[in-house]
Amino acid sequence: MDGSVSLQMSSRSVPTNEPRTPDEIAEVLTTFVNNSIMARGHPVQPDDDLEVAGVDSMALLRIFLFIEAEFGFWMPDEDLVRENIVSTRALANYIRSRSAGAASQPRE
Repeated sequence: MDGSVSLQMSSRSVPTNEPRTPDEIAEVLTTFVNNSIMARGHPVQPDDDLEVAGVDSMALLRIFLFIEAEFGFWMPDEDLVRENIVSTRALANYIRSRSAGAASQPRE
């Protein structure tokens, strides 16, 4: 492995158990979408409808993979409903509620 690869890996986000506000989560998600998915000059805002903005199913899959890497979980099929994925703010609210629920679960 050369130095540039290990540098890229070290700059990736690591799943964290630290609580984040929905606004902080929405900012992280919006930044990812704008930097990795949207065309330059066509950024989305946290409340923008992702489908209307042009986010297709493949781009949505990239967002789900980012959520898994950043927040440490995969969204189960039953949670993939429009109200949870319509915007980065909706995703952030879902992530926050799921994180809050997980934090209240007793550890084994």
